[in-house]
Amino acid sequence: METQNPRNRPSASAAVVEAPTLKEALRLVRQRHGDDARVIRSRTLTRRQPGGLGQDKVVEVLVETGHPVRRSRGVPGAAAMAADPTWRDLTGDIAAEVARIEGLVDQITREQARREDPGSALPTNRLAATLIEAGADAHVVARHLERCQAETGAREDDRTALLDYLTRNLPTNRGDWQELGGTHVFLGSAGCGRSELVLGAAARLARDERQVLVLGLLPRHGGEVRRLQAEAAEHGYDAAVIQKPRQLARAIEHLARYEVVLVDAPSFEAPALARDEAICREIIGNAAFHRHLVVPLDRDPRDLDTVVRRVRAWNCDWMALSRVDQTTLRGKILDMLDRFHLPLSLIGDPEWPDGRPELADPGRVLDLMLGGGRRRATARG
Repeated sequence: METQNPRNRPSASAAVVEAPTLKEALRLVRQRHGDDARVIRSRTLTRRQPGGLGQDKVVEVLVETGHPVRRSRGVPGAAAMAADPTWRDLTGDIAAEVARIEGLVDQITREQARREDPGSALPTNRLAATLIEAGADAHVVARHLERCQAETGAREDDRTALLDYLTRNLPTNRGDWQELGGTHVFLGSAGCGRSELVLGAAARLARDERQVLVLGLLPRHGGEVRRLQAEAAEHGYDAAVIQKPRQLARAIEHLARYEVVLVDAPSFEAPALARDEAICREIIGNAAFHRHLVVPLDRDPRDLDTVVRRVRAWNCDWMALSRVDQTTLRGKILDMLDRFHLPLSLIGDPEWPDGRPELADPGRVLDLMLGGGRRRATARG
């Protein structure tokens, strides 16, 4: 590549500077000839390696120093340029071009790094870095950051833009407790915390004087039945138990008497579900039911492949989070949303006020992921 002003002609004071790169050549020009030196021409030359089979590239810069120097070999016509009024200094132009090329190289390098490892570019956005530190997967955060930039035109390091984007786009419930109604079935694997979530939500609804029924579906033993009875008596809501799969179909016609019905279903692994498919069909096929997948936040989202398959099999339309108090890595909420593609309905956490679940509105979810959930809960209590 050769850069020069076609009207510029070198004078007797022209000097040649060679370096591996144009940037290094400009540095040497200033070092050897001072800041007043003016670049007349630059070009890239290819030369054979001494004693080798390869080639080297070198950048040659022709400089007007203001001091007569011996004409360099390879610099043609270094004779009558000083008096030419059309001569123009190219140093600033070349420096600007170097800066532009370096910027492009830096951009290409960052884009390539993001493709290979999406987390590598995230620390420039403080909110993204905080989510990763809180346990969110870097690839998931990177996708949200890219969507935010694409939809808003915000810069990559704009923390406020990413926060606003997440607030608008997190798939969560955006209503209040008074709007919650109908029949809600809570499903999940053994030990996921379904019963705690159901009983806590029932107590919260009963406090607002809603007509609530908790339906214990195929309890495993008498202890579960006695616990349900005690909770219902303490908080003032109705409770019932279905001991046989065939009873669910007959009970459904009576559920409309209540504003809210919360069904504590057996775990996915329960033998009763495997023995009788009728109860599965009643739950899956009833268009009036809301089916909430209960996911414990202390699990690793990458270990939930079996649960993901059951989401489709059971036609779940919501996800509720439990055992939130059992992990400090609450940024995993973002991973759970990405893993299951279900909106969040409830968050069950014994550390919330009164140990009861909360509706998963976007602000509360972001507070929880970013470490502000406890402060907000305390303020509300």
